[in-house]
Parts: sequence; C-alpha cells; structure tokens
Amino acid sequence: MISSRRSALAALAAAVTLSAAGVASGFTNPQDLPALASDQSARSPLLSVTRAGARIVAVGLRGHIVFSDDEGKTWRQAAVPVSSDLLSVSFPSPRQGWAVGHGGVVLHSADGGATWTRQLEGRQAADIATHYYEQRLSTDPQAEAML
Repeated sequence: MISSRRSALAALAAAVTLSAAGVASGFTNPQDLPALASDQSARSPLLSVTRAGARIVAVGLRGHIVFSDDEGKTWRQAAVPVSSDLLSVSFPSPRQGWAVGHGGVVLHSADGGATWTRQLEGRQAADIATHYYEQRLSTDPQAEAML
C-alpha cells in the first residue's frame, strides 16, 4: 500500500514538474523571465495596491510592479525577476514587502518596492511538499493516512 502511494506521489510530482517546466516547444515559463520594462507599465492592469510608508506600490499582470513617491502623479517601474501575473502586495513596514502571484510566486522587496527578489515559486513548493511527504512516509507509519 505504501509503495502504491509513493508511486502516486511520484507521478503527481512528475506531472507538476513537467507542466511547470513547459513541455511545449518554445514555451518559457513566466517564472523564468523577468518582467519586461515598459513605458506603459503604470497603465497596464494593476490588481493590488498598498502603501510602503509614504510610497504607493501596485502589482499586476506580466510581473509589472510600479511605485509612486508623489501620491500617484508619476510612476516608476520596479525591477522584477518574473513575468508571472501578480495578484497581491503587502508592506508590513516601509521597506519590507511581499508580492504573490500565479505559479506560486512569492517576491520580496527590502527597499520599499523598487527592486524585488524571488523567494519561492511553484516548482520549488512542489519539491518541498514532495520531500516532506516522502520523509513522513519513511519515518511515520501513521503518515499513510494523510494521503
């Protein structure tokens, strides 16, 4: 029973990895492409907006993150390592903020939203979950009930 569950878990992990890797020829996962710089980034659909101290930061489609230091009169585009659609942004302090988006993307900014680094994405999350449950199956006889 455990080996069939391990096989199912391995098959699921492989399916997630293959779909995330973009098996189709010529496809590059948006998690692997930085957001394109655009003069129109502040006019693209923005899905979440917040304050980082006095700064306004907004996130949206294709990895666009824009920020304003003059109450929205002018906007600058942030440097973003992904082009995944971003859905939400939060700054618990004026400098430290996080944005999340499609594909399990989690981004972090330590400078009030001007630059961003990737902290997590879906492929990493799948690997972490797979490793966790494989460990549990090998060490805890009760773990099979979780699957």
